[in-house]
Amino acid sequence: MSRSVKGKIAGNNNGKTVWELAVNSVKSSRLRNFFIIVTITLSVSLLMVMSLFYASMNTERSRQVAEMQHVVYYGLDREQIQEFAQDKRTEFVLGMKRGQSMEVDGKMVQPVCYDSKPAKDEGVHIKTVTPVKGHEPQKADEVMLSDAHCRALDIEDKPGEKVSFTFLDGTTEEFVISGIYHVDGNPKLFSIILSQTYGESGSQLKDMTYDGIVRIHGADKMNQSGFLDTIRAMGSDYKVERKNINENNYFLNTLPGGDMERQQNIMVICVAIGILFVSVLVIYSVFYLAVVGRIQQFGQLRTIGMTKKQIRRMVRYEGLVLCSVGIPAGLLIGSTVSYFIKPAGWSWKNTLLIGACVVVADIITVLLSIRKPALIASSISPVEASKFSGVEEKRKKKQSQTVKPRTAGKKLYRKITPVSMASMNRSRNKKKTVLTMVSLGIGGVLYMLAAFFTIATDLEEYARQGSYKYGEFVINLSYNLAETADHGYTDIQMNNPINEDLMQKVQAIDGVEKIRIGQKASTKWEAKGDNDEDSMASFTREETDKLSTMLEEGSIDYDTMLKGDSVLIQYNEVQQEVFGWGYQVGDKVKLSWYDGQTEKEKEFTVAGILNTNDYVNYSNNFSAFILPEEILAEMTNGMNLNHEMIVKVDQTKESEVEKQLDAVLEDYPALTMGTLREIAAEGESSFAILNSVMIGLSIFIVAFSILNMLNTIITNILTRKREFAMLQSVGMTTKQLFHMIQAEGLMLTAGNLVITLILGTAAGYAMVRIMQYFGADYMHFHFPWLMFFGYAVFTAIVPVIVSSVMLRGFRKEALVDRLR
Repeated sequence: MSRSVKGKIAGNNNGKTVWELAVNSVKSSRLRNFFIIVTITLSVSLLMVMSLFYASMNTERSRQVAEMQHVVYYGLDREQIQEFAQDKRTEFVLGMKRGQSMEVDGKMVQPVCYDSKPAKDEGVHIKTVTPVKGHEPQKADEVMLSDAHCRALDIEDKPGEKVSFTFLDGTTEEFVISGIYHVDGNPKLFSIILSQTYGESGSQLKDMTYDGIVRIHGADKMNQSGFLDTIRAMGSDYKVERKNINENNYFLNTLPGGDMERQQNIMVICVAIGILFVSVLVIYSVFYLAVVGRIQQFGQLRTIGMTKKQIRRMVRYEGLVLCSVGIPAGLLIGSTVSYFIKPAGWSWKNTLLIGACVVVADIITVLLSIRKPALIASSISPVEASKFSGVEEKRKKKQSQTVKPRTAGKKLYRKITPVSMASMNRSRNKKKTVLTMVSLGIGGVLYMLAAFFTIATDLEEYARQGSYKYGEFVINLSYNLAETADHGYTDIQMNNPINEDLMQKVQAIDGVEKIRIGQKASTKWEAKGDNDEDSMASFTREETDKLSTMLEEGSIDYDTMLKGDSVLIQYNEVQQEVFGWGYQVGDKVKLSWYDGQTEKEKEFTVAGILNTNDYVNYSNNFSAFILPEEILAEMTNGMNLNHEMIVKVDQTKESEVEKQLDAVLEDYPALTMGTLREIAAEGESSFAILNSVMIGLSIFIVAFSILNMLNTIITNILTRKREFAMLQSVGMTTKQLFHMIQAEGLMLTAGNLVITLILGTAAGYAMVRIMQYFGADYMHFHFPWLMFFGYAVFTAIVPVIVSSVMLRGFRKEALVDRLR
């Protein structure tokens, strides 16, 4: 054969034919393309937003901790500061001093000063407090305040203003504002920044020990356990007790090896898998409907010589062509939204890396989604394709000639109505119907989970954790007085203002329903070479059985405890975290306390370890040491150990009661009061953000499902134009046709609502129970009727609107044209 003949044959063997057929098919199916492209775009954009938000949080945190200390060592002197500076393991060391905190109008105020120059700085910039106006204090009478503190003091936030503070020792000092720094929100602690000069000679700071602000060489390359071992070893080298080592947990959580990191990664992976799964369902459903509608076309292609493999390849090419449009759109939308959500954590590196992963994941998702439709398309023979009607037919078993047919004696007709015809059409292709319902159901279940979370969270109960679960007002002994007293709260309890006289005054206020008193005694302890301060509380003989159910170790025998000087322990997990060891039954602990006359001390044996959560929920007692009431009364010489009064009121009179309580407490300077109203406002703000995120995520998922419903309804209508024309030609009115199409859509909605109601309720119930198991007692199972009703109405309206719009288009075409 000549070369010219070979060239012509090779020229006719066009390898791009399958690709060109796929491109032409995409161009001719605009409606299908719209749904698939929107689905891919939604999938990619949602994955990008979720992944980039998570990555941006970590990036923002890493950027923030790059200007933060890694650890703070407390109780240092100047010599120890220099020792840390000379250690090769450190890269930055700065000394600071903190004075005694004081309570002013419900807010804590603390004087602080930093050294003007770090003891060691190897080119690391540590962000302490940066003024946005003016400059840092340099003279002894200069001070820097936050803008929020200025608002609280009702003074203008500008340098040059004069301000005075009355400290815990009763002295009042006047300062000139040298600078203003910014803080977000409404903080509970105001730091007043003083100069190093004041720190060395000022009355409030000159006798205070130093805190060492330290960064560690190569800490960002360590895992969490390695970092903790390093800072604790350094503390041991320079005689710093473990309780005086405070690692920066914000930095610690950026290191690998922590439980939080694992939990966040698992959560992100699970959500991503869920998004991809929904994408698979929707894309599969759309391609399945498209393939079923083109079976005859595939048969014609097989007739002219296209192989099964080429048919499958053509369908895959169609998916890839649609990916080439949907994926870039999703990347652009997702990246843009992510930037505006978290601009401080934006990173091109994260965006490119995550974008590449999302592209690969979504392409795989699309190829998996269209695999089955492609197999269906290639498996139909030309003869079967020519007879294909799109109706699933069940093969009937051959009946024996001796068996009478089931239809014998029955009327061979059925009542024909728009609704019955809609039901018959639904059963013509059950797989298509099931796919659509499952897709809708998944979106509905996720929406219901978010709805259950929103409605199950009782914000008042959330605010009522701790003392507030017993009342709306909590009256405490003054923190300021306790800080300045020689024996802390004990000095106030010697002439305790929370007494019968106060209780009678409070009880006499109109609207007060009940008063609950909390008791504790201050103590110091020593055990296993460590020591610290805490408090003691008591329990009665009648409570023994109840407390026995809360034991993690040991046992409780009330009479034995009276004779044997034994004690119960709670907060053992905190002891383990702070000191590196926990109490065990049989351990010895020496308690020291002031009984109102002399300092006392006594050694006790640990009889049992209480589960902290169980005991606190039962008693609202936060003391570490629990003793029989007779023992504690004897130890404190029968002192009035009241430390808080919880006031429960008629909530319809809450504001009036608050005013009267304020008036009563004017005669009691040793007492302060907190309100449920303030705590509830903080909780409401926090949950508003969380609820918005959950609802937003569920709406994204519901959008996938609605797309699938729209595709199903529109495809059904477009592929049955001739069928509808034939029905109208034999007498069906336009109104009846409209009702039939509407009924088909509403049947999909009904199936979806059944799935959503049953599975969504079960999932919501399980979620609430799991949250309660992990301590979220403020969550209760309630059915979100309003949100479910809104979802039901929305999913019912969609098919009605779509049907109306599509039928209006039909009216523009003549019946004869549609029949052709």
